[in-house]
Parts: sequence; C-alpha cells; structure tokens
Amino acid sequence: MNIILTGGTGFLGRHLSKYLTNIGHTIKLIQRSDLSEGICRISKLINSADVLINLAGSPVIKKWSDRNKNEILSSRLDTTNLLVEAILGLNPENRPKIVLSASAIGIYDSSGIHHEDSLDFDDNFLSFVCEQWEKCLVPLKNQDMRICIMRIGIVLGSDGGMLRKLLPIFRAGIGGPIGHGNQPFSFIHYQDFCRAVEYLMENPKCEGVFNLVSPECTTNKIFTKEMASACHRPAIFPVPAFALKMLYGKAAVAMISGQAVYPKHLLENGFKFTYADIGSAVKAAIIH
Repeated sequence: MNIILTGGTGFLGRHLSKYLTNIGHTIKLIQRSDLSEGICRISKLINSADVLINLAGSPVIKKWSDRNKNEILSSRLDTTNLLVEAILGLNPENRPKIVLSASAIGIYDSSGIHHEDSLDFDDNFLSFVCEQWEKCLVPLKNQDMRICIMRIGIVLGSDGGMLRKLLPIFRAGIGGPIGHGNQPFSFIHYQDFCRAVEYLMENPKCEGVFNLVSPECTTNKIFTKEMASACHRPAIFPVPAFALKMLYGKAAVAMISGQAVYPKHLLENGFKFTYADIGSAVKAAIIH
C-alpha cells in the first residue's frame, strides 16, 4: 500500500515507518515544512494514497502554561483539520480509503475500567484535547472511507517515550513508584503498537475507536517492580506526587493518575498481542 504518515520523525512514527517499510509498504512522510505550505501542498501529497496515518502532536508532558497548552492543542487540531480539508478537496476516487488517526487513553477518567464504548471522559485538559482531536474527523464520516481512531496508551520502547527517560534512573538504582503507585498503568509494547496499526489497516471490518493497550492493565507499582528486575537494581525511592506537581504543575496529573483501559475492539476483531503482560513487555523494550 502507499501510505502517508504524519508525525513520522517522532518515537512512534520512526518505529512504524520502519516496520511498515520492512513488510513491503511504501511510506511518504508529511513534514512540518509541508504543513506550513498549506492545503495545496498537502492535497498533492495525499492524492491517490491508499492510507493516511496521522500521529502528529506535540508532547503533553510539560508544564501546561497557556503557551504550551496552545501548542499541544494546535499541533493536533490544526494538522488534523488541514488533513481533513485536503482529503475532502480531492475527487472521491483520489482520496485515501483508510484513515488512521491517533488519540490517547487520557480521554478517559481515572475510575473504573474503560473499553471503547465508555463515555466516562475526564474533565481535565488532556481529555479535552483528545475529545477535540477526535471531533476533527467527523467530516470524513459517510465519505466512503474507513476511519479508525487509535486511543494509544503508554508505549514502551527504550529509545523514546516514558521508558527513555526512566531507564537511566532505574539503571542507577534510584527508581521507584510514582506517588502511592496504585494508579492504573495501561501500556503497549512498541512492536505491538506497530502490529496493531498494520492490523487495523489490513482488516476491512476494523472501523471506529480502538484502544491500543495491552489487555493486561497493571499498576505503576508493578511496572516499577518489573523495571527494577529487568535492570537488576532496587527500586526503593518513590517519587512524591508533590514533587511532580512542583515540576509540571497541572500536567503532573498525566503521571500521578492513570486510566485502566481494555482493548475490547482489537480483541473482538482477532488481534493477538505478542507482549500482553508487563514483565515481558518491559524486558523486550529494554533489550531491543
């Protein structure tokens, strides 16, 4: 397939681009410079593509100042709205037939267990961003294309995301749980993420919202234990919640709380996880 990818230089985008190329797909990246040129440039790039995968978005783990909040929101909404406008501007026969767009499990609140039909969304900034991000795709409904919204959990890989920041700390023997450590920790190994994206692309029955997380949600405390074990170090230094609040302000909620999320739709469609449990996922992420 001919695939157009935004966010291709980020942690997830790099792995996904390599994975899809290795299995025979052709990948074309939409760069920031392309986005700045506007709709004509984007229309030209996506013309006659088979699949559009949208992963663009500024990192959310930083202080939610007005400037940073605007960057977090606009990097997602402006890009997605531009893509949607460009698609609708093409003749129907030249539009992508499959659109996969990122969102995050941060849309859910921190109580209960959520599958894709859950409407128990949080009332914080991160949830607001996810809701607005997903609404950008509404104009593509009933346009003879298959739309998948990917609510992505904590992706484990040693060269990016949370794990890249935590590994040096744990290898130094000064890692520990965040706060009380009982908050849910819904994760996915980066290879399972790539395989899930491939699965959504290639299965015509897959449409709508999909939680991209392992079926075995754990806690931050258990994740910490597995990290310490994989690094052959103790993990006895908890990170106080107040310290994170001092560093990140309201953005600390993304680390202090968590969502228990279940990938009901992926499992119902027959997807099999390679790294379903936290122990195997952490070990594989550190080794590779």
